[in-house]
Amino acid sequence: MSLNLNHILDQITTPVSFGKPNTRQVKKYFKIFINFNYIAGFIYAFYFFITTSRAENMFERRLWAFECWLILSFYGLFIYLFYLEKTALENQRGLYRFMHIQAFEIIDQPAKKVIAWFKSLEKNPSKYRFDTHQGVEVLEGSLLKQGSKFATREKFLFVTIGLSFKTIKVEENMFEFKVIEPKLIKKLGVRGKFEVLPVSDFQSRLDLIVYSRAKTFFTRIAVALLLYLSPIRVIVSRQLFKEIRFVKKQVESK
Repeated sequence: MSLNLNHILDQITTPVSFGKPNTRQVKKYFKIFINFNYIAGFIYAFYFFITTSRAENMFERRLWAFECWLILSFYGLFIYLFYLEKTALENQRGLYRFMHIQAFEIIDQPAKKVIAWFKSLEKNPSKYRFDTHQGVEVLEGSLLKQGSKFATREKFLFVTIGLSFKTIKVEENMFEFKVIEPKLIKKLGVRGKFEVLPVSDFQSRLDLIVYSRAKTFFTRIAVALLLYLSPIRVIVSRQLFKEIRFVKKQVESK
């Protein structure tokens, strides 16, 4: 009787399978690692730059300064390429997506119902309120009319900030405004826009976008560094998503 060794091994050996790697999870951890690596490297280089004696080790100090510049340059390039890839998947221009902070939700109601909910704020603006947003106060004019002014108090992490806005454009499915207070944010040309887009007869998409219309080259650089290349982007993005989800919940509950 012949002995089938392959058959015996198949019976006693348990196959080990690690499965296919989750691409999204791998990219997520890779992004976290790269961010941590760049930030830690910059802090390390910057520490030695400021602690190196200018009088005794000027050459070494310049090398640390060059390393700081190099790390920031590659970090900026990494962030840009990451958003370039993300926007290619979303069928948007990379630079457009990079210079905007955007949140959106699909709402299980037609566009006309979402628009009607926003119009109802004209009579009762204070109902636009949740845990990190203390409602809307109309300062001048009518809320959904061009040229009107309104104020909000919003909580970003542990800091509550009073913001004042001026309505600059109103259409049937779009409401655009700009920051007029605090003055520092006003100088950066920060604007925002709600837009309602129909998806089907029973669904719509609500977008909330924050962007900048800075007038000078140096102001645009400041906006890029403060708003788009810093943790502030994450903080603002989180608030935008809270607003969008609040509207979604309000509209779908009616």
